[in-house]
Amino acid sequence: MANGIYVAVSGSIARLDQLDVLANDLANAKTPGFKHDTVTFESIRADLAEAVDAGEVEPEALVDKDFVQSTDTHARLSQGALQRTNNPLDIGLMGNGFLRVATDRGERLTRNGRLMVGRDGMLRTLRGHAVLDNRGRTIRLPPAITPEIAGDGTIRNDGRAVAKLGVTAVRPEARLLKDREGLFTPEPPPAGGAPPAKAANAWEVMQGYLEQSNSSPVKLMTELIEVQRNFEALHQVISTSSEMDRTATRLTG
Repeated sequence: MANGIYVAVSGSIARLDQLDVLANDLANAKTPGFKHDTVTFESIRADLAEAVDAGEVEPEALVDKDFVQSTDTHARLSQGALQRTNNPLDIGLMGNGFLRVATDRGERLTRNGRLMVGRDGMLRTLRGHAVLDNRGRTIRLPPAITPEIAGDGTIRNDGRAVAKLGVTAVRPEARLLKDREGLFTPEPPPAGGAPPAKAANAWEVMQGYLEQSNSSPVKLMTELIEVQRNFEALHQVISTSSEMDRTATRLTG
């Protein structure tokens, strides 16, 4: 096997990871409150001792060979644009606040403020997750009312406060885990360390608005095409190298 193929294979795998992330970001470019992901790469020196022992790679050929791998995928928490909907059950969050919701996997956070009132009177997301108040309890609204939601999340009916949205402030540099539904897990404390410092409450609830995805479809499509071309070029290197190995084997066999 040609020495350069190791570099091409590692690059192909890393680019494949990036393609998956970009495709998911593009698919959710119109999802309210969606936060696009970024893939982090790092250059490493692979341990190819077995390949060297087998005579597949010359030791001196690895002196200037760097390999790449994807090491982390995390969401960018930057603000998305707010779009006016005039629906009283739509809320847009400005700043660093995330809405608390209950799922069968525990409490999660979301910026998707498209809400509804279920038949049981419970305030829910469109996916059916119960919205929590500032004390971690579910919210039930009186029937047939048009709620008034203040900037601090207080829900009023005819001027009387009936509940307050549970909004958690998140540090801009936080690395939140995102699940398959686009919901975030509250930031866990570091292993063996103290909990992360609380973020300042720099948020505001905007009734009748929805925050749009913070990703740009045009930018994502351009990046997707570029990464796809890079992946195809690396794949061609692998194919060419394999064909050269087969040719060498036939000539020396």
